Amino acid sequence: MSSDVSRAIEAILMVAQEPVDPHLLAQLLEVAPARVTEAVDELRAAYEADERGFVLVEVAGGFRFQSHPDLAPYVERFALEGQSARLSNAALETLAIIAYKQPLSRAQIAAIRGVNVDGVIRT
Repeated sequence: MSSDVSRAIEAILMVAQEPVDPHLLAQLLEVAPARVTEAVDELRAAYEADERGFVLVEVAGGFRFQSHPDLAPYVERFALEGQSARLSNAALETLAIIAYKQPLSRAQIAAIRGVNVDGVIRT
């Protein structure tokens, strides 16, 4: 039963978007809250011994997985990689006009650019 509880906790935490309360885990797994705490401690020890890239932490009264703090530079680089949005020339021109002359209406931007700006503003 021990491995079933641990595996179930892993599965639930893997899909949870928010920290999961230990009492909820106990209720879902039909075990005592102390058994959940024991299983979480076992999982933490196993992850640390295996030098995994993630840790099981207690946050906001619940448990969740998060990346290992030692690996923050790599995770940060990965997370920011897709953040550099490529803007079209039309979008850059529109943003420059807004930055320089704000506040502006859509019609005023279109008059300055001399073209319809609906598509640029929508995206």
